[in-house]
Amino acid sequence: MKLAAIDIGSNSLHMIIVRATSDHSFEIVDREKDMVKLGAGAFRSGRLDDGAIRAGLATLARYRKLAERFGVDEVIAVATSAVREALNGGDFLDAVKRETGIVANVVSGDEEARLIYLAVRHAIDLTDRRALIVDVGGGSVEVTVGGARELRLSQHLKLGVQRLRDLFGREDPLPAKARKALEAFVRERAEPVLARARDVGFQLAVGTSGSILGLGAAAWLRRGREPWISPNGQVVRAEEVRDLAERLAGLDAAARARLPGVDAQRADTIHLAGLLVATLLEIARAESLTLCECALREGVVLDYLARQADRLRAEEEVPDIRRRSALDLARRSGQAGPHAERVAELALSIFDQTGKIHGLGLPERRLLEDAALIHDVGKHLGFERHEHHGYYMIRNADLRGFTDEEVELMALITRYHRKAMPKRRHREFGSLPRRGRRLVRLLAGILRIAEGLDRSQFQVVRAVRCAVAPDRLEVRAIVDGDAELELWAARRKSALLARALGRDVEIVVDDARVAGGDGSRVGDGGGGGGGTAANGGGSDNGDGDGAAGTDARGDEHHVVAGPTA
Repeated sequence: MKLAAIDIGSNSLHMIIVRATSDHSFEIVDREKDMVKLGAGAFRSGRLDDGAIRAGLATLARYRKLAERFGVDEVIAVATSAVREALNGGDFLDAVKRETGIVANVVSGDEEARLIYLAVRHAIDLTDRRALIVDVGGGSVEVTVGGARELRLSQHLKLGVQRLRDLFGREDPLPAKARKALEAFVRERAEPVLARARDVGFQLAVGTSGSILGLGAAAWLRRGREPWISPNGQVVRAEEVRDLAERLAGLDAAARARLPGVDAQRADTIHLAGLLVATLLEIARAESLTLCECALREGVVLDYLARQADRLRAEEEVPDIRRRSALDLARRSGQAGPHAERVAELALSIFDQTGKIHGLGLPERRLLEDAALIHDVGKHLGFERHEHHGYYMIRNADLRGFTDEEVELMALITRYHRKAMPKRRHREFGSLPRRGRRLVRLLAGILRIAEGLDRSQFQVVRAVRCAVAPDRLEVRAIVDGDAELELWAARRKSALLARALGRDVEIVVDDARVAGGDGSRVGDGGGGGGGTAANGGGSDNGDGDGAAGTDARGDEHHVVAGPTA
């Protein structure tokens, strides 16, 4: 099913075209935005401007044609503050229906806030925490507080940037007296709501809407940082927003438009948005603002899917949006199922039992689990070099709940789950900070062994038990069946973890069907010659087998990966 969701806002007209996925989530296949500014002057005059109406009708006609070309099953359109409050708002919607065939519904302020909350919950990980969500539109500000499952507070404030421009912003640059009046106006109207938000409690503040994303980009670039790929999950400090707001308020529109990150089409109101957002953060006592690209239009889609009942059931089954997103990618790529689940289970077991060595915590554990669940998605494009295909797919899959950094790390862990070792000369790996490179080596090293221990994809290895010594890590695989292929794969794949941990890695296999059996021991000889039980052979360049080494401990067979293999 394909849906088109249209947000007829007081500043912009937005449309997204989405394809509903198997878990009744969605993926965006196209999006459009046009700064029609329906609300310009409307909050002073009480009427939509004739020119804005004509521009809006032309934009919506174009949206309708685009939706038809994509073969959408349904167009869902909502109108907000400007249309809701204008005396001729109903006439405009009648004209929209007559000229484009689009039936748009006016949503109340409270409903608008609820839909925005649904969108943010879909994009930002709110597991075990609540967020104060602020959306700054042309006519209103929507404030909500909620977590992954429950909306605790919802309020609509008449504080949008076009409304503030009608009341305070006609002079450019904005005089100091007008700035003070604007901030006093905001404080008067927002303080009661944000006081309630503080009482409810929240762990982070999230900002959405074009104005906030524009402020976030400008504040980010103003500090000399590199542009981000996606704003989702990016964080700017409240003090950075305040500094930027003061700078914007002292410039005219032409000068504001020249600042990096500022959309020239928003230059007439971005300074008002800056003062508004900075003041709201101060009232909320929020030290930072997490950005979110999803807003009303995504909320409209999610609400539609929820009313089909399937979406709520999917969220109940997998409440973690990151996990849902990863599993959805695996399903779409045909790589979900017992193999991925067993690899993730074994990887986490190794991670947990080696915690005293690597010193990593829950965030890294979750990253490893998600990477394990999607490590084979590249096979969707072809088996050969599927680790490279997987890197590309993960980087471009629009995974929800992850930051840019987490997506890059997960993609690189997948990239190095087989064959080539991570090397500084590899552009993507080499560009990581030192901690990121260590993390990729370690988690990819664990994933390699876990993947090797299910090489046949028959789940022969039931569990692993790790024993840590000062110079050695023993990974004991408990097997139920013929594990020869798993032993061969483990031998080839354990060198990276040995390097990451700085100690030998030895694989010990116990047959669960033979009580008290001594087992056989197999490790990785690296890329060089044969190793011994004390240290494995190898070179810095190789991913090959190496020759098997032996010792004198009876019938057991030892090949050990050393830390310099």
